[in-house]
Amino acid sequence: AKNYLFSRGFTKDDFYLHKPGISRSNEFINRIIFPSFDSELKLNFFVSRTYDDNQKIKYRNCKANKKEVIFNENMVDFNSELVLVEGIFDLVNVERNCCCILGSWLDHNYVLFEKIVKNKTPIILALDPDAEMKARKIARMLKEYCVEVKIVDKLQSDIGSMSKNEVETALLSAKHYDNTDRLRYLIDGIKSGSVYWG
Repeated sequence: AKNYLFSRGFTKDDFYLHKPGISRSNEFINRIIFPSFDSELKLNFFVSRTYDDNQKIKYRNCKANKKEVIFNENMVDFNSELVLVEGIFDLVNVERNCCCILGSWLDHNYVLFEKIVKNKTPIILALDPDAEMKARKIARMLKEYCVEVKIVDKLQSDIGSMSKNEVETALLSAKHYDNTDRLRYLIDGIKSGSVYWG
């Protein structure tokens, strides 16, 4: 398990911050478990990832409703710019105020969305390359609540597959989202034959 994490770029500080562990239960055998804690340091969720190439299902989460969870809320500062990424390995690679959304979608039904809107937290969306359209839809919804949003786009790989230096460079290139950006994206979609109406 440790060798796998080191191969993914984990440092000793990452082990301390993210507290990965293992379980001997059959359901989670050969899986690394990443716990999540709420603002009162109570366990509220966990993600598990196999390090066994023979296991077909890579990720297995607990059965809690992720819409009601802010992953590692105890480490999130909603009063400063917040980077939103998809998964746990993306989260580990971002050396800034960051939260993973446990997937590629976020909307009004998520506690995290509500907390961002309530605090008017400035956001950088750094989702995987295949979620570019979703990122713009999320940005549009947040902008409706006057939340400042930047988007990291044109990534060649997932944040979790990049080095920490590459991630920081990508975050520095994030562009402000506004209606002009949305129109430009629509025009590019028409030119490429892939129209996006979101």
